[in-house]
Amino acid sequence: MEKRNYTFKKTLLAVGLLFLTGGFNGSPCHAGTPATAVTLSQLSAGYPKESLSSRLGRIRHRYGVDINFDSSKMGGITVAAGKPAGAEQDIRACLAGTAYNYRQGPGTNTYTVFRDAAKKTAQPSTQPTANSQQPQRLAVKPDNATAAHGTISGTVLDKEGFPVIGATVMVVGMSGKGDATDLKGHYAITGLPSRSFTVEASCISYQKMRVSDVKVHGGRTTKLDFILQEATSELQGVTVTASYNNATANALLAQQKNRMAMSDGISADLIRKTPDNNVAQVLGRVSGVTIDKGKYVVVRGMSERYNNVQLNGAALPSTEPNKRNFSFDVIPAGLVDKVTIAKTFTPDLPAEFTGGLVEVNTLSVPTKKFLNVSIGTGINTISTGKTMETGINYASDYLFGNIKDRKWATEDHSAEAADVYCKNAAQRNPIQFFKYKALPLQTYSLTAGIPITLHNGHKLGAVLALTYRNEQTIHNIKEARMISADSLFRTNRAYNFVTATGAVLNMGWQARNHKITWRNLFNNRFTHTTTDRFIVTDYTAWWTRELYSNPLRTLMFQTQMDGEHKFWEDQLILTWNASYNKVNRTNPNTALVEANMVGDRYTTNIFGWRPASGSASQFDLTSGHLMYSDLNESKKTVGVNVEHPFEVAGNKQRVKAGYMGTFRRSDFFQQYIKPHITSPTGQLPDKGLPLNDAFNPKWFEQGFAVYSPVGIMGSYADYYEGSQDVHAAYLMGDFTFFNRLHLTAGVRMEDAQTSTTTRTAILTSTSVNWNDTTISIKNTDWLPAATLVYNITPTLNARLAFSKTLARPEFRELTFTPYYRVEDRMITYTKFGDYVKQSRITNWDLRFEWYPSLGEVVSLSLFHKQFKDPAEVYTWLRQDGHNYDEIHANLPEATAKGIELNVRKSLGFLLPGSFLRDLWFTGNFSIIDGTVKLNYDESIQNSYKNRRRPLMGMSPYTVNAGLGYFGKKFSATVNYGRKGRSLLLSAENDAYDIYENPRNVLDLQLAAKFLKNRLEVKFNASDLLHEDYILYRNCHGYIDTSGNWSDIVDWTDKGMDYTPGDWVISRINKGVNLSLTVSYNL
Repeated sequence: MEKRNYTFKKTLLAVGLLFLTGGFNGSPCHAGTPATAVTLSQLSAGYPKESLSSRLGRIRHRYGVDINFDSSKMGGITVAAGKPAGAEQDIRACLAGTAYNYRQGPGTNTYTVFRDAAKKTAQPSTQPTANSQQPQRLAVKPDNATAAHGTISGTVLDKEGFPVIGATVMVVGMSGKGDATDLKGHYAITGLPSRSFTVEASCISYQKMRVSDVKVHGGRTTKLDFILQEATSELQGVTVTASYNNATANALLAQQKNRMAMSDGISADLIRKTPDNNVAQVLGRVSGVTIDKGKYVVVRGMSERYNNVQLNGAALPSTEPNKRNFSFDVIPAGLVDKVTIAKTFTPDLPAEFTGGLVEVNTLSVPTKKFLNVSIGTGINTISTGKTMETGINYASDYLFGNIKDRKWATEDHSAEAADVYCKNAAQRNPIQFFKYKALPLQTYSLTAGIPITLHNGHKLGAVLALTYRNEQTIHNIKEARMISADSLFRTNRAYNFVTATGAVLNMGWQARNHKITWRNLFNNRFTHTTTDRFIVTDYTAWWTRELYSNPLRTLMFQTQMDGEHKFWEDQLILTWNASYNKVNRTNPNTALVEANMVGDRYTTNIFGWRPASGSASQFDLTSGHLMYSDLNESKKTVGVNVEHPFEVAGNKQRVKAGYMGTFRRSDFFQQYIKPHITSPTGQLPDKGLPLNDAFNPKWFEQGFAVYSPVGIMGSYADYYEGSQDVHAAYLMGDFTFFNRLHLTAGVRMEDAQTSTTTRTAILTSTSVNWNDTTISIKNTDWLPAATLVYNITPTLNARLAFSKTLARPEFRELTFTPYYRVEDRMITYTKFGDYVKQSRITNWDLRFEWYPSLGEVVSLSLFHKQFKDPAEVYTWLRQDGHNYDEIHANLPEATAKGIELNVRKSLGFLLPGSFLRDLWFTGNFSIIDGTVKLNYDESIQNSYKNRRRPLMGMSPYTVNAGLGYFGKKFSATVNYGRKGRSLLLSAENDAYDIYENPRNVLDLQLAAKFLKNRLEVKFNASDLLHEDYILYRNCHGYIDTSGNWSDIVDWTDKGMDYTPGDWVISRINKGVNLSLTVSYNL
């Protein structure tokens, strides 16, 4: 839209008047001819003789009303001087004797001026005064159509999703059948006969859009929304065409097309067409993205270290204690408006990402009132109705999870506190297990939105969303030989109880030039995983039954306020934001217990449970323990951005600068205790006790057993406290040449101060002393970025991007304190006497994008990344011969490169006019090659050989494809996904590396609408093929007759993919999920 050079006297009062006379921040449909400057004296003065467009602009600013008009067609029309008499009276007076009339919108402060062909006009050079004869105001006639007639109504939006005010929507070929959009972009065309029409939306400065095959039924309303694209000099007169069923395609692709950073994403309407119930599952469908462990994101083959996440534009804290990672399964998909991944860096984005910046946006403030209620249920084919096992459970686990009654520790990490924790555990019975039948899936959601129109065009809006989900599933563990070489026999299962609750409350205020939004999100995810395994240990040949109960609550809260303010006819735009983000991750009572097996170990159902015999070894965690851990992490952010858009020779330009401060705090605490027998032999049965009596407080009260602190640090708890303050400033410009060549370039400065405090072992010749130690590092980085976009045609873009980014070490990587991962029986720590340094990355990206029509895209991307001081993870076998240490350290070098193809296209071109126009193909395909060079002489230890291996978490390829039919009443989608093998754990050679085997995933959704589209029923089938989840090593071994593991044979010469006979770390089957959801729009 053409800019107006509107000026004000530089007085404080005039600036105040600008705020007071603000209107709705939509996209008014009028061209911008320069308006006359307004001074304080002119506010009470009469009107001079002037052009019609200037008079309308003067009336608008005098009374603070919205007047929408096309000034480009008002040339040569002048109006006489006159005195003000009120907004509507003045409009009526200045239009007298012209070919124009006006219509009032909803409320009393919105008017649309239009050319009225039926109106008789006088000479354009004269115009009566305010007391002259006035034209009759057009009234909106009520629709008196019979049931044989119907209505077309909807909303006209711009590419950013804002309403286009005063747009004309007409039925092609029917004179007089049309309407102009109101303040909210709404329109309605009534009295239409029952048949198909072609409807056209137009507005000055936008491309026309024409939609064919719009069916009208008697007595019904057909919904038709438009997204208008801004016209450029070479696009004047171009009309965008689409079929009815694709006219409401989301604006995400439009934003992707016009955004300077290369991005991919998925919006709410596409999410609803999948069975995905959390953001982790949603992200797995985005080009170049794979999901690790069902919750962590790997973008372009780069794991958590090289990715970042924002919620509503604010950086989120980590949900994990031993790495910077975010567990995306904690965010319900029903609360999400869209998810995008920026894959290239621009200076206005945080620089701490290389693979991608994941941007999650919750539901936005509505433009119309709505209320939606949804209820659903479902089954898992191997779980529902089957017997579940669980540790101690509570009724409140069906809501938020009971932490208070489970916990026996606080966050005091002194040696004295550990004794108190042992007494607390002894006074209760924290190790108990129960059985029950798995219930069907339960899902409930409520979403409501309301806009409120105030005086002077101001408006308020609010959206509230509540979600609830409870599912109970069983995973069959079909095979496993862990990295410790311990293996399984008999039947082994994992039982999962998950409750997820979420809420969003977003509120916003808008005026003509100002907008303020307050966003709030709360998520609580409680999981209780219980595993029942029969284990034979490799190094002791001990046959035992093991039960492991792991309750975990992850709570996330965000409150954020942001604003946008436009001054001097959009010549200066100020945006700001402030947020507080909090994550709490608590394991209140993780319990591991083992039992003797009485009789034939393959058939017996007699098990003896009791505390371990003898004194507790300081480091013995595998034979039974209790663990409590608590992670509290918060992030505060504050930012401000100032931009100045302007034009040079008809080319749009923009200069932008800003500041962002991020203040992160983290506090982690973990304590292990172990029950063991202290009484003389015979006080407790050798064959053990019933499970729920084995750890009864009476045994501890009578002195037969005791809890003792154990773990890596003995009597001391493991803890760290971390802080990180990052101050960032940037300067950038968006420059356009010849209306088709766009350059974004700038630099970002980030100054980071990171500190960690933890307990460190100080070794002497006679003892080990533990002292609190603080490590601090400070870095200042200047990070350039440039993106070049060339519009080859109006629908074809070419992009080239260069940038430098970084990856900072995590708090855990700056501490010497080990972290024991119970589920993997593995210790994590940094190299002794060293810590991980900051990594720096140079990025190159090239992309070609084709947008055939609205809602369609075909893109091809290539990327190359070079790492300096990359930080990666490796393992080595401990001296005990069966456990591994996992170490984070900087390696010499790494590279990543790849190609991505992304397609979303209607199949209507195959047979125009047929049902194929409602059939859509979506898909993406990625090929990625990433390697790190390991110099073991420098990085690990001399006994290891140098080698290259893939990046951690990287898959060499990913495939996602979907075919969907989207009719008015019925829709069906089929989605297929597969990713190549991914490296989960690196070892000293290729044969010992642990990979995840590829799986073929097939999902199906069927949906139907009833009761005038108010009622929708959806059937989802997830993972129909239910192939096994396999983790493996490229080596071979077998169990001899004594139950011992034979020598390992390197099988890498057979290829790196899974081969029957490979060392299987685990093989798990999770069944098929079937669900039915019913939603109703009130």
